[in-house]
Amino acid sequence: MRGSLSRARRAWVSLTVMRKNSLQLSIFFRKQLPVALLLVLMASSASLAQAQQPSALQSAREAMEANQYSAAEQFYRKALAQAPSSAGVMTGLGLSLQMQGRVADAMRYYSLALKQGYVPETYALLAQEKCAMGDVDGVRPMLGKIYREERKNLRVLSAVAPCYLDIDEPVESAVVYQALLGSKDYPADLALIQLGKSYMLSGQFFAGKLSKAQDSEPFLQALREASTAGSEGARSAFPQAAKLSPYFQPDLSWSDAVERWRQHPQDITLLYLLSILSTEEGMRQIESCQERFPASPYLEQFQADMLADQGHPDEAAAEYERLMREHPDLSDLRYSLGLLREKREEWEAASEAFRQQLAAYPSDERAAAHLSRCMLRLEQYSAVKDFLEPRMRSEHPPQWASLNLAEAEQKLGHQDAAIRILAAAEREPNPDKLVHYRLMHLYTISGRTADAKREYALFQAASRK
Repeated sequence: MRGSLSRARRAWVSLTVMRKNSLQLSIFFRKQLPVALLLVLMASSASLAQAQQPSALQSAREAMEANQYSAAEQFYRKALAQAPSSAGVMTGLGLSLQMQGRVADAMRYYSLALKQGYVPETYALLAQEKCAMGDVDGVRPMLGKIYREERKNLRVLSAVAPCYLDIDEPVESAVVYQALLGSKDYPADLALIQLGKSYMLSGQFFAGKLSKAQDSEPFLQALREASTAGSEGARSAFPQAAKLSPYFQPDLSWSDAVERWRQHPQDITLLYLLSILSTEEGMRQIESCQERFPASPYLEQFQADMLADQGHPDEAAAEYERLMREHPDLSDLRYSLGLLREKREEWEAASEAFRQQLAAYPSDERAAAHLSRCMLRLEQYSAVKDFLEPRMRSEHPPQWASLNLAEAEQKLGHQDAAIRILAAAEREPNPDKLVHYRLMHLYTISGRTADAKREYALFQAASRK
């Protein structure tokens, strides 16, 4: 085991008040669901496909197990032609497309399957993909529904668990990972690390609310004392909190304190208490992982992320590169390294890291988006076209691809092509406001004043939402 948790413990207060949202804890281990788990999820909806010929479905599943996703797609399309309303087959087809990196097409078939009826596993797969594509507004209500209705369905939770941190819901994330600690199929060391991150981010969440509350300075000062006096310093204002509020109890568990806070969300003593309990629970989970799984690659990846956040980019990069050699199956190492290089404006090195991530995980839309942006920075406009045009052949191209391809076309002097790309993106549901802004600019330089004014109005309306 390399490194020590002492650095993280010394940074106790930075996990709460001093550096809210600065940790790269959001760079969580977004493991692509292994095919075996995808097949488990798919099996739950297979009963919906009873009208299909067993041979077609069996051939599709065998192709999926053999990683022959294109062949599986063809089997599923054949089955779907025989029973166009089969939600199970639509889900299977979506899975085969997802594993080929055709995320937008996969999402379309998940959506079509759900129109036939609600199936939790299909719903979770759609939510997972919306999350992976950064559709925070679209996935938030879906994750809320799963949290309310499916918390005992560990298969469903395992599919969407990382997404709660993505939408900045660390309290819900902690509850979800606590449940996953009881799953025999979810890696215990990964659950511990993710649970620790969730608690730490919950500490930031509650401390952030506390910092904005009236009359909170004595409690904030106590939290600051944790930098030198640790947990004892953080708890130094407990007597004052007990006098101030009848709801404050120093011996509350984290779960009980959260429940009480939900009933009294403005109570500053509960915010103070939860800032402390959350951070302490976070450290406890990380230390538990260290004790139970001292060689855990997830723990080592967490420590590398901490190095990156605390301003040690060279050490972090060395750790990422070592982990890539020793644990190449860790899904986000190359992506994290790419983000680190990108932050330092090392565009070539960042591009290489994102290319490696895509080679290992072709469906990683995040890496594709960052790679195309790095290529734009490097003024590799023709290469951006070559990279993005295949992604634009999707039934519903991702908007980041439309924006980046349009920029490349504009830089190459192809203004009409850029306008066509953005106009098509504008016709998609909920277009990004940047689509309107870019169109406004293109129409302006093309002398299309009326169109530019229309886009400006649309941009203004979208900005007010």
